[in-house]
Amino acid sequence: MNLTRLGVMFAALVQLAGAGVVNWMAVHDSLADVEPWMRRSWLAERGLQDYYKSMSWRPESTGLRCAGRWSYGPSVKVSLRVTANDTIVCLARGSGASLIRFRSQDSLSLDLLSDINCNGIVSRAIIQDTLVFCGMQQGGTGIEVWGVSDLSTPHRLSYVYLPPVMDIAVRDSFLYASAYPQDSLRVFSIADPRNPRWLGACADSGFPICVSGDYCYLADRGGVNIVDVSDPTNPHRVGMAGASGIALSVAVRDTLCFFGVDDNTMRVYNVRNPASPIPVGSLSGVQPADLYLPPTCDTVLYTPVFHAINITDPRNPRIVGQVNCPGWDYGVVAVPGLNYALVADYFDGLVSVDIANPTAPALDTALFAADMAEDISVQGDLAAVAAHASGLILLDVCSPGAPSSLGRYDTTGFLPQMESAVLADSFAYVGWPVERLQTVDITDPTRPMRAGVCQGMFNPPQDMVLRDSFVYCAELRRFQVVNVARPRQPLLAGSCVLPGDSRGVSLLDTLAFVSSTPTQVINVVDPSHPVVVGEFDRGAYSVEIRDTFAYMTGYYAAYVYSVADPTAPRFLDSVSVGQPVNDISFADSLAYFGCQDGMRLMSLADPVHPVVIGFSATPYLVWRTTYAPPYLYAACSEAGICIFETTQTGIAETGITPRRRQIFTARPNPTSGPLRLEADGLPDVPAIVHLRDVTGRLVLVKRTRARGRFLTLDLTPLPPGVYFIGLRTNAVEATVKVCKQ
Repeated sequence: MNLTRLGVMFAALVQLAGAGVVNWMAVHDSLADVEPWMRRSWLAERGLQDYYKSMSWRPESTGLRCAGRWSYGPSVKVSLRVTANDTIVCLARGSGASLIRFRSQDSLSLDLLSDINCNGIVSRAIIQDTLVFCGMQQGGTGIEVWGVSDLSTPHRLSYVYLPPVMDIAVRDSFLYASAYPQDSLRVFSIADPRNPRWLGACADSGFPICVSGDYCYLADRGGVNIVDVSDPTNPHRVGMAGASGIALSVAVRDTLCFFGVDDNTMRVYNVRNPASPIPVGSLSGVQPADLYLPPTCDTVLYTPVFHAINITDPRNPRIVGQVNCPGWDYGVVAVPGLNYALVADYFDGLVSVDIANPTAPALDTALFAADMAEDISVQGDLAAVAAHASGLILLDVCSPGAPSSLGRYDTTGFLPQMESAVLADSFAYVGWPVERLQTVDITDPTRPMRAGVCQGMFNPPQDMVLRDSFVYCAELRRFQVVNVARPRQPLLAGSCVLPGDSRGVSLLDTLAFVSSTPTQVINVVDPSHPVVVGEFDRGAYSVEIRDTFAYMTGYYAAYVYSVADPTAPRFLDSVSVGQPVNDISFADSLAYFGCQDGMRLMSLADPVHPVVIGFSATPYLVWRTTYAPPYLYAACSEAGICIFETTQTGIAETGITPRRRQIFTARPNPTSGPLRLEADGLPDVPAIVHLRDVTGRLVLVKRTRARGRFLTLDLTPLPPGVYFIGLRTNAVEATVKVCKQ
């Protein structure tokens, strides 16, 4: 993601109804370009301090159950547990952490042992002995403690409920956490990891964190705050090593403090007297997002983007070696005695660097790439994930409770800005920055291979729908139709210009509905000549069609339109959900709303007035969804993939006994007039029958009495068309669609 993409998206979204949608989308995209530990200051500068608070995780789920997670996302930090016999890597990535065994006897190997699924985006994960400590910077519970005595089966031991935690450090039996928005250093005792105890706090703090001796060093705006933690119940600041910018990283050894600043310098201070740090030296031309000092007497300090810096003379540190990793480097450690450094690369996972000769470091391998899951397509037991900057990732979802990676269409170094993917038979269709749309052969999902490209497109598709032998693409200011009858030779069949950034597309018969600014209705009866035939009065991030109703995403609401006349969509109602809505998927009479704070399950028994009947919190916002019976798959950006199953379809009303959902039939259907409504076990009690046309207009309300299994209704006076009949008693409700001839 880059500033060009942000600028284009912002300009397109300005026309969306309500400034809230613009603000929300702009903030979301902007944060993808901001280093995780700088997001607090970025938000504060723009008066958006409540953004993180609004994304706090709530441990609740009703009507929906999370059946499984694939929590991979951007890699940000890395830590090690080194013993005489083994080296275990703990990689913080997305909404979890991965435990990886490192070996380099004959050749380098990195073997995935297990994954930890957390309840938010992890800022740092630290492995110490048989424990892993995870701090959640977004959407999480604060701190999670995991037991890893068996590395193959991590298990959660405890939570520490805190506001978003920007960084953590662990030393001996103490854990130090920097929490936002209170911006305070918290000190906890972890002597009993099943019951961490709060000991003390200091309001004057910052992040990242480094602990050395009796002091905690916190990188902050203007330099590094030095906090005395000798008494953990009374941490307090005693000094500051100053800088002209924002400190991004900090490392301390003996009496020297090294920290990177966003003005492309590394500063060195003598902190023998923490109350009065003395500047010693500096180095220009580096902007270390992380620093690592080997714990031995080595005189080389490693920083991503990967520099080896000689600090023999701290007054004059100098770069002695450099290698460019493929993506953005945020964390680094060196494996003691094994001549390797491991870099947490935002897009490309865990990157190993051979440092046998520090003056000529060399890239060895990169594994476990992920980043932001923008879209997901499911076909049987195979899922394709469009990961924004790390390409196409194929998953085995045969067991939804434990989805696993199969293969990846290698995009190292390309940063493809992949927004959408769709599967069909043995091929996947994906966006690409140059050729715009590529065909990938997935006959062997462990080794996906490029099969063909489509020439002539203007921009990579933001969303795609495959029908028959055509792929319908929404892209920047264009709607494109691609003929994939020959998947290895995709051809641009037709195109039309749209007013803005087209972000979503859905199909109904011969019509395509494209969420643009404003949303457009396009006739695709002739794929070579798509023609705009209608327009909504608002824009949206996505639009989905069910019967003759259009459901559009919005800010804190979804909007319902009648598209019985597609040339003139008519607004019917809105559904407030209290959060921005990003995507919608359907399953029979249910709808799944992907929102900023999680998934909402909606009943469409009355299609004009959807009702929330279920909710499940997610580690991060839900970006795109797809329903592949019986599961709902949600692409959650930095949090990876969540898989849900529905556990409840009845509508619960506060203070009222829930009405039982009933199977309801109408015979004959279609009908020329009289029909019989039939349901099993209707009680002999008063009932209300209401009739709506396809626009949602109430046509008839009739009070009657259900006798046994039958009700009768005469539609003779009504004009031909499609109608929705609803039945309600004090214990039962049902809806059925009928056609009047």
